[in-house]
Amino acid sequence: MFSFNKNTFPTQLETLFLLSPVIWLMVGVFNVPDGKSALSRLIPVVAVYCLFRFKGEWRKNLAQPGFKTFSQANAILFVLFSLQHLLDGETFSFARTLLLVQLYLTLLPWRNIKLHHLSAITALGAILTGAGSVYEVMVLHTGRAGALASNPIPYATFASVLLISCLFFLFTFNTGKRLGALYFAGVVGATTAIIFSGTRGAWLAVILTLLMLIVPLVRRATPKALLTTLVAGSLLASGSLYALGNKLEIRYQQTSAEFASIASNNMNTSIGIRLQLWQRGWSYIMQSPLLGTGTAGYLKKIEQDKNAGLITPIAAPVSGSHFHNQYIDTLVRTGALGLVVLLTWMLLPAWLLHKHKNRKLRNGALASATIVLIAGLTDVPFHHTHIIYFYSILMGIMLLKADENNVMCDT
Repeated sequence: MFSFNKNTFPTQLETLFLLSPVIWLMVGVFNVPDGKSALSRLIPVVAVYCLFRFKGEWRKNLAQPGFKTFSQANAILFVLFSLQHLLDGETFSFARTLLLVQLYLTLLPWRNIKLHHLSAITALGAILTGAGSVYEVMVLHTGRAGALASNPIPYATFASVLLISCLFFLFTFNTGKRLGALYFAGVVGATTAIIFSGTRGAWLAVILTLLMLIVPLVRRATPKALLTTLVAGSLLASGSLYALGNKLEIRYQQTSAEFASIASNNMNTSIGIRLQLWQRGWSYIMQSPLLGTGTAGYLKKIEQDKNAGLITPIAAPVSGSHFHNQYIDTLVRTGALGLVVLLTWMLLPAWLLHKHKNRKLRNGALASATIVLIAGLTDVPFHHTHIIYFYSILMGIMLLKADENNVMCDT
């Protein structure tokens, strides 16, 4: 963490400015209304400053093979979504966000920024997100955390990645007591945010990802760390159950009631609407599997299906946003070609870090990707610009800091 003194204050102040987009991404974008718009304005300011202040730094960043390959993948995705925007009338938000992220990642002097600063910012984001979730639900009575600034589902996906990240830092980084306490507080904060989001799929994503990571984490952890985590985890679980009160039972009853309604041919429940969208989406995929129908094309088909009684009037308008499944949604809009490109882009950082023989950051990248992939079963994470910013910046930073792994992590 930063330790200010008058001799280094100007340099540290500049570092805070350079990292301000990352700081805001972690603490503000998912917690403050219209926080995403503030980030889209902040990034160009920092990028222009870096362009003149650190001339030639972009060459050094692009000279790193892993980041260069990731940048090329960003360019391919940018071209694909730009063409989709021009030819099919799709939103330009994905392409525009990728462009801003690429500029920021390319122009910043990442060699001057320490990995433990970035991990501390992530933990701070988890803590403040947890505190914000309590404020939203207990004070503002929003019902579910995440509704204030974005949506409870992508909010829970964000919190799930923060939770896994803080656990990852706790187990794999060589750190002192202060940072260790910060990471653990991040675990508590992120867990609290997931609980108050009321999102069922987030727990499935976290549990499956933890099962994937538990063997390498446990193998590298010391007995003391394992014992501490076991005791702390038990206390955290007990506290979570207490905080939930009867929320778990209510959520279970709601889910059971929805399935009972579906069995009685009432498809206008939350789960029933999803089932309708998936069924219609799959039929559109079969009509144009390679390139998809595009948004304009499937909206016409939805209207026809509604008139034919193939989808209820309540479910049909929901498709105007997305199909509540990343894979079906992408296949409908851009076909198999678009889905292959998107999945390759998502998993590429983990593979590049594996090639770089950086197993620990590879595991971190793979865990983050797994969370988002599982979230994509019942949501469309990359429909939300918040997640595009978060995922692309997170992966880019890991690739840019790959060589620092031997400094921050145990060997």
